[in-house]
This record gives sequence, C-alpha cells and structure tokens, in this order.
Amino acid sequence: MVKFAAKAAPEGDKLRGGYYTPQPIAQFVAEWATQAGPHVLEPSCGDGAILRELTSVLGTGDVTAVELILGEAAKAEEASGAAVEVSDFFGWFTPDRRGSFDAVAGNPPYIRFGSWDESSREPALDLMRSVGMRPTKLTNAWVPFVVASVLAVRPGGRVALVLPAELLQVGYAAALRSYLVDNCSSVTIVSFQRLVFPGILQEVVLLLAERGDGPAEIRTVEVPDASHLDDFHASKKPAARAHLHESEKWTKYYLDTDAIALLRTVRTDGRLLPLERFAEVDVGVVTGRNSFFCLTAAEAAARKVERFTMPLVARSMQVPALSFTASDLVEQDTTEARTRLLSVPSDVNLKRAAPLTRYLAEGEAEGVPDGYKCRIRRNWWEVPSTWVPDGFMLRQISTHPRLIANKAGATSTDTVHRVRVAPSVDMERLAVGAFNSVTFALAEVLGRSYGGGILELEPSESGHLPVPDPALVPDTLHQKVDELVRERRFDDALDLVDQVVLVEALGFSEDEVTALRQVWEQLRDRRTRRSKRK
Repeated sequence: MVKFAAKAAPEGDKLRGGYYTPQPIAQFVAEWATQAGPHVLEPSCGDGAILRELTSVLGTGDVTAVELILGEAAKAEEASGAAVEVSDFFGWFTPDRRGSFDAVAGNPPYIRFGSWDESSREPALDLMRSVGMRPTKLTNAWVPFVVASVLAVRPGGRVALVLPAELLQVGYAAALRSYLVDNCSSVTIVSFQRLVFPGILQEVVLLLAERGDGPAEIRTVEVPDASHLDDFHASKKPAARAHLHESEKWTKYYLDTDAIALLRTVRTDGRLLPLERFAEVDVGVVTGRNSFFCLTAAEAAARKVERFTMPLVARSMQVPALSFTASDLVEQDTTEARTRLLSVPSDVNLKRAAPLTRYLAEGEAEGVPDGYKCRIRRNWWEVPSTWVPDGFMLRQISTHPRLIANKAGATSTDTVHRVRVAPSVDMERLAVGAFNSVTFALAEVLGRSYGGGILELEPSESGHLPVPDPALVPDTLHQKVDELVRERRFDDALDLVDQVVLVEALGFSEDEVTALRQVWEQLRDRRTRRSKRK
C-alpha cells in the first residue's frame, strides 16, 4: 500500500494528441468548408475521417491531404480513395502554397509542448514567428495548425477545424485569437452541451472562419451534441464585432450584443479597478507531495511532529466564508481536513528530533525525495515559500470567486492562491467589496473553465479582475456579509454588497446591476452545466 501517493503522469492519446473525429462532425466540417470551392486542404488527416467526407463531396481530384504517420496515411488513403502526402505538414507547407486553397478542413493534433517532437515542433513555431506571434513552452501543437490554415486559404476562403475548447480562453492562445480577429472577416464557434469524443473528456469546439479583412464578426452557436449539428443552420444569434487586435477570451461571445457592450463599458469606465492595484496574488505552497507534507491535526499529534508544522488551508472547502479565523482552524482540527503543513526549519538538528526523523524516513521509503520538486531542494524536506498571506483567493471556483481574510496565521497549498495586500489596504474591506455581481460576471470572462465546469483564475488573471476600491467599503460591511455567507444566504449577501458598494458608493444604476447579475448567472450556469455532461 502506498502511503504518500503521487499524481499519475499522462499517457497514451493525451501524449500523442490522437483524438479522431466522430462521423457527424467530420461530415459537417467537410460540407461547410467545401462551400468555398473545390480546392481543399486537410493538413493532418489522421485515419481519414474528415478526408473521407471531403472526397464524398468533391471526389478525390482536388483534395490535398497531408499526414505525418505512415500507418495513419495508409488508413486514410484506404478510407477515402485520395492520395495522402506522408510528410511533416510544416515542412511541406512552403510559402508558395499560401493562399492557394479555397478551404481547409481538419482536426489538428493536440500535443503539449513537452510531448511534441522537436523536429516537428520547431518548423511549426517558426511559422508562428513569421506572422509576429511569440510561442512559449505552453504552446500546443494545434495552435500553429490554425495559423497555417488561415494562411493557406485565399481571401474569402473558409477554415473549418475541430479544436480544443481552450481556443476560447487559455493564455497561450491569446495571440491566436488576435490573429483570427485581424485576419478573418467572420468567425463562428460551434460548441456542444455534451462531450462528443467517445470515451474522452476532451471538450472541443468547431472553428468556422472566413478569410478577410478584420476585425472579425464573432458569433457562437451551441448545440446539444454532434447529432444536432443541423441546429446550426437554424441559429439566428447575431454576431458581435470584435475590436481589432483583440486577444481577450471569447467566453463573452456567448452573451447577446447588449451584454457584451455593457461588459466592455464596466471594464474601462474606472468605477472598478484591477485587483493588482490593491493586492498581489500569488500561488500557494508547492510541496512536491501533498499527501506527505500536508497532515491532519490528529496525524501531526500522533507522529509527534506538531512543532514542525504550521496552520494550513489545503482545500478551498476549508474556507467557506469571507474570513478564515482561529476558531475555524480549531473546528477543522477535529475533522479529517489537512490543516497542518510540515514546515521544517533549515537549522533543525535531526539528531534531537527523533519523531521528525522517523517521519522523514517513512517518506524516503515511499520515494517522496525522488519527486522533481523535492529532488531539486538542498534538503528535500524543506518546503520553500511558506509565508503567511493577508488573505486567500479561490483558484478553482464552483459558483463565484471569493477573497478571504486570513485571521488564523495560515498558509495554503497551491489549490488556493495567497493574497498580500498593499500598504494601507484593508484585507477585510477588499474581500467584501469583491463580493459583487460585476466582479462575479467579469471573473467568468477573465477566467478559464474546462470540461468539469470549474472556473479557474490564475494569479496573472486574478490581478486583472476588476474590484471596487476597498476605501469605499464601510467598516461594518465585512462582518455582516461574512455572517450571511456562513449561513449560506448567498443571494442576501450579494444583494447587500451590490446595494451598498455598487449602487450607493460607485453610482451603478439598478438596471446595470440587474443586467450584470444576469450576465454572471448566464455564464456561470452554462459553465456548471458542463460538469453534468455525459
């Protein structure tokens, strides 16, 4: 039995990017793309799912297909009857091929930077650099395929790609979003209420773009699943014009045009200010093996290592209100919550700390020192950066973001962010001021969410989150709202802050607050519905 379990490493399809296209999606993508003309490129045809649909519409003469893996190329040729060029796409895609196709249709590989063979990766990244983009070690293989697809088509040509939903929101795709806005006249995103890849949790969207002068008009269409793609043609949702060079996340395009305009206004009119004006948001402690370094109070006592521990918030459920107090810590000490972090001073004499030495020996027997974070330390058991913050901020959000005043002298693991306020800023006022409908709505736009329906805000994103100036928040408001949240009267708490802070202190109208509350609820509900997908 493993006492101190480590996280499992990714394997199989997750490493190779081998997610193959269901037939209804392949057919839809092929039919939409070929409306631009017969000369179509499939840049990474895999086993031929999309290629087969292209040839069923066009025949084999005008379809150009490329595939890196010989075995997959053979399958594609057999399935479609078309010839497939066996080559690395970015070596094959020479400058003379730019602008020479009516359309591109495909499902490019989803391969993380570290799992991407360097010989294929570098030409792809060079292509990105050639159009002014700056790839990083977060760049996934699908990103340069999108760039190449836009370059491959003539003005008025079409690009139809099956992409991970990260297109809409991840930071490493920000420059790509800007590129699409600037180089396409229209962009439509088709998303699915249910997962569409059999047996795979990868959430996907369809990118349907037309090459032309930007800024693009952007619209979104959401259908239940791949069998309902005919609903796309019945959608009457109007498009919203993007701003030139806009790299913002595209979550907001699920809203109507009036709501998008209102969000743009409140982000720039100065009534709310970026959180980074008042506080610094940083990651929590990275232990290297939480199962070893994070203990319950009972475990720390039984092993007689209490004096080598410090108070800890290990999970967001440990901070259910707007403050975390000494009483909260004492109450959680009676549960199975991991409320103690092993924090061994660098000058400890292990010969005089027998219980600690025994516990460290257990960790060594389980291979804890062999993990990367532990291995690179001078002493594997010395966890760095255990400073105590003024407050916490939820990293993973179920319904709404929350700042929490730290009254217990605790630190946190990297499941919860740590907050250090600027001089003269009161953490309690900051926390309660941020508990409002406008900040909640903008968190949905600035953060990112995945297939499980959880919203994530990383420190850099958190710093941009608009919040009220804490100096405008009354002294007594934090206690009242903290009590309401502890009683799970969230709507009452939100109503109170909206009235006192947004309306009375900042001059928001009742209509604005109501509209922004609806924006938050719409985006939150769309996100949380995804946790129920099958």
